[in-house]
Amino acid sequence: MLGRRSHPRCVIPASIEGVLCVSRDVLVRSRDSEHVTVVSREPGVPGERGQLTMPTPNAESVAVRLATSRPVVMDGTIRYELRLKLVVERVAEAV
Repeated sequence: MLGRRSHPRCVIPASIEGVLCVSRDVLVRSRDSEHVTVVSREPGVPGERGQLTMPTPNAESVAVRLATSRPVVMDGTIRYELRLKLVVERVAEAV
C-alpha cells in the first residue's frame, strides 16, 4: 500500500532508567508523632517511599514510607486508607 511507513516512528532504548514521581491528593484523617493516616483514591504498595506536603502557610514536606493500604467505603465509593510512617533522618553527632 502506498503511504505506509517502512520505518518505526519512535525508538525507545531499553537501557533508559529513571524515577517517576506522581502527586496525588489525599485527605488526612489522623496523625501522631510516628504515623499519619490518609485516604486516597489510589491504593499504595507497602514499603513505598514518598513526600507528604501539608497545605500550611510554610508548606513543608516530610518523608514518609507506606506502612499499610486497605480499601474503605466512603460516601458509597471505594477509597484506600493509607497509614504512612514518618521517616525521621537522624544526623550522627560529630565526636
